[in-house]
Amino acid sequence: MSGFISALIIILVLGVLITVHELGHYVAARLSGIRVREFAIGMGPTFFRRQKKNQNGEPAGTVFSLRVFPIGGFCDMGEDEENDDPAHFRNKPARYRAFVLISGSMMNFVIGFLFFLALYLSMPAIRMPDIYSLDPEFPYAGQIQVGDRFHSINGRRIYNLNDFYLFLDRDADKPYTFVMERDGTRFTVENATRQLEDGTRFGFVVIGWEELTFLNSVKHAASSTVSFVRLVWMSLGDLISGSAGAGDLVGPVGLGSVVNDVISDEANRVADMVRMLLQLSGLVAVNLAVVNLLPIPALDGGRIIFLLFSVLLVKLRGKPLNSKIEGYIHGVTMILLFALMIFIFFNDIRRLVGF
Repeated sequence: MSGFISALIIILVLGVLITVHELGHYVAARLSGIRVREFAIGMGPTFFRRQKKNQNGEPAGTVFSLRVFPIGGFCDMGEDEENDDPAHFRNKPARYRAFVLISGSMMNFVIGFLFFLALYLSMPAIRMPDIYSLDPEFPYAGQIQVGDRFHSINGRRIYNLNDFYLFLDRDADKPYTFVMERDGTRFTVENATRQLEDGTRFGFVVIGWEELTFLNSVKHAASSTVSFVRLVWMSLGDLISGSAGAGDLVGPVGLGSVVNDVISDEANRVADMVRMLLQLSGLVAVNLAVVNLLPIPALDGGRIIFLLFSVLLVKLRGKPLNSKIEGYIHGVTMILLFALMIFIFFNDIRRLVGF
């Protein structure tokens, strides 16, 4: 039963995030005077369709539809087609088209922030990277005191306790430069190292609490959004560098497994489950936003690159990039992305069954 509920939760979350993404494109297109042929929620066959009629009783304007499969959706503006309509996407100035392309990801950033805000508004306080206690023989006792807060580690800003442990482990093979905060002022501790031979600790315990007023909740929701954007970029960097492999990628099935673990754990109260799901939803929203802005054809980031290249071609030769060529490149890349999604799906299944 928990597996079925987990699947429904993932479908709902992804459906909301994708719908919000496409809604961002739709609203930006309308604001820019760009004609939207269809705005669809879901994929596959249509089971609901609505379109306004003009004064002559003929269909006119955007077709709004609901599709059978509740994953995905689209905002059809005919981006890869030539058209004489002045309201067509390709006939609008580049700044309007760029605004439309970037608006989907911006909406995902916004809803990610709102997930985090809901999370922090549901909590009385948040754990922070504050010095709780010091070892009597701690070599930096003259510099660091109980109550000091970590501001950055090796130049990376620390927004919360998760960031602290992440960057502590990430740079475990090198000395640390700590920037600390005390009573509103900052100071630096250079070349800090772990105190035990097994490298398990430094000689201090870190845990602190900060009350979550409304303004603090807004602040931490914004910083969590930034922190997770950084985490996604770091993960992509690890994939490119080879530090992580394609097998480490997680798709909807993997997310469903995480959700199932959360809701199956009898030690978790309902409030704890909701908070963990809000945090996971915020992370997925930010992940979708960042990935969609990557300079890869078929994604919004890739389309923005093609748009800039087309503007350059107009300046150099007086003609934009051929829409058929661009459409072909986007189409081939979309097939490759679907192949990657299938690989991730089966990899999730493999992990789930233990192979």
